[in-house]
Amino acid sequence: MKFKEIDKLSPEKYKLIQKYSLSLNDSLIWEFKHDKYYTTKYFSNKFAVKQSTLALLFNIHRLCYAKIKYFEHNFHKYKPYKYNFKVGFFECELFDMEFILHKPSNIIIDIRNLQEIKDINKFKDFCNYLETFEIK
Repeated sequence: MKFKEIDKLSPEKYKLIQKYSLSLNDSLIWEFKHDKYYTTKYFSNKFAVKQSTLALLFNIHRLCYAKIKYFEHNFHKYKPYKYNFKVGFFECELFDMEFILHKPSNIIIDIRNLQEIKDINKFKDFCNYLETFEIK
């Protein structure tokens, strides 16, 4: 049964699941198991099949629904990026993204910093600030 469920995922989603070493449990929940720590459950397989790769990635990073929806709706203004100490920032595939480049402002946003924004009004202020760089 598990193999049939995994086959429903797009190749990009499967790469994301591999990157984060997630496994599908008997309840069809994607989780991370580590011998020394508690198992961390992330999302159901139904959610994984239905939602975008971006939504899965943001869910792994524990970003709220408002942030997921904002970036899904506006992702055409952004590019996925990673960082390597030898080459610096570079564009990457969505599943491998650790940073987001806002194209109009050339500002690079660390996904982990998005976690720190807890207040919806502060998130709106953040989005409004980025939108001031966009050509109307």
